[in-house]
Amino acid sequence: MDNRDLDLGLVGSVHAESFGEPGRRTFRLLARTEKGEVAFWLEKEQLVMVRSAIDEVLRRVPQQRGNEPVSDTLRSFSGEMEVRVGALAIGYDADHEGYSIEASELSAPFDLKRITLLVRRNDFETLSEEIAEIVAAGRPRCVLCGTPLSGEPHFCPPSNGHVPTAREE
Repeated sequence: MDNRDLDLGLVGSVHAESFGEPGRRTFRLLARTEKGEVAFWLEKEQLVMVRSAIDEVLRRVPQQRGNEPVSDTLRSFSGEMEVRVGALAIGYDADHEGYSIEASELSAPFDLKRITLLVRRNDFETLSEEIAEIVAAGRPRCVLCGTPLSGEPHFCPPSNGHVPTAREE
């Protein structure tokens, strides 16, 4: 393993969070270890794709798998760290019998290449539900073009801009 890789091993929990008002929110995944936590800052589109990937992996892996992952990580992370994530990979780690999250293309205070963590199935299911709630709390979207509606008149390109649409209250 590269010394620029950080393996958190089996985390105690991982949660999705958002801060701010719809249209101006920031998003993160927060992974807690026994002695610390790592905040993975994401764009909303990344969060949506994380949920999609989680749901796909959960569909493909039998329900009896991933409930009690085995972590062989001898290192323990202690402290707090925040990183901006460029890419995420979601999967099932058959060797450790758990679900994995791998963050890469990091903007971090340390010269890290990748951060990996292992998650239990029930935590993965909860994470998917949290992401769904966060996404649903965002601004409504135009039914024709998908652009977020802010309450001001919206000229929709599919209607050639001739039919203004407004957010329904």
